Amino acid sequence: MTPVEWIQQMVEANREALRQMPFPPGMAEYVEELVRTGQTEQIIAIIKMGFLIGVQQGARSEPIPTAPPVRIQA
Repeated sequence: MTPVEWIQQMVEANREALRQMPFPPGMAEYVEELVRTGQTEQIIAIIKMGFLIGVQQGARSEPIPTAPPVRIQA
């Protein structure tokens, strides 16, 4: 699966959650300006930050594994 296919799949799978997510005022205009002026590196940095935040959030939501209690049998 290519990165583009993965992003498309993730957008489709999360379409409703993305629709409901608030967007900071002015962000759409900022991204449009980046696209219009060809600032690809900045756009990629934004995507990477979003991915990094998602990875961190996912890591926090996973339960911390605990070792089973040690049992001593006589």
